[in-house]
Amino acid sequence: MTAVRATFFSALVAFAGIAGSGCARSETRSAPAPAASGAIEGAIEGAIEGSILHPAHAIPPMRICAIGSGAPNAAKRVCVDTRRDQGRYRIAGLPADAYVVIAETTDDSAMYRVGGHMQQVQCIRAPCPEMPKSVVVGEGATVDGIDLDRFYDARDDFPSLRNGR
Repeated sequence: MTAVRATFFSALVAFAGIAGSGCARSETRSAPAPAASGAIEGAIEGAIEGSILHPAHAIPPMRICAIGSGAPNAAKRVCVDTRRDQGRYRIAGLPADAYVVIAETTDDSAMYRVGGHMQQVQCIRAPCPEMPKSVVVGEGATVDGIDLDRFYDARDDFPSLRNGR
């Protein structure tokens, strides 16, 4: 149980510390050294997929990223862009690791601009914001059912996923 908590904490630390390092269009950003990201050369890559449960009548186009564990400047980030009304997403090319999955709309006029695969957090004092739920991807595994189920107008603790911003 301690290893699971440590992996989840590492994913949250990596998620919380990444700021403004947008990912290129459907491009992979790797850590400077394979050992830092947990990737093993020649390993079979996995994928994360799920539904986009945006509350708007028409689902806006968005960028969706899986952000791996590790130091914020070394965490692997793989992103995909979706089209308007696209109800599902798939992020492939992921080495075995723990990831958080977050999204940001690319349409500035959209409400509920940021979201992710979230979980309710228990805390002593309210309000307690929902936090990204860690997703563990094994070597060559596809993890389905990772739905983007919560969206917000803004979250200061989410990194920007847009290039150059």
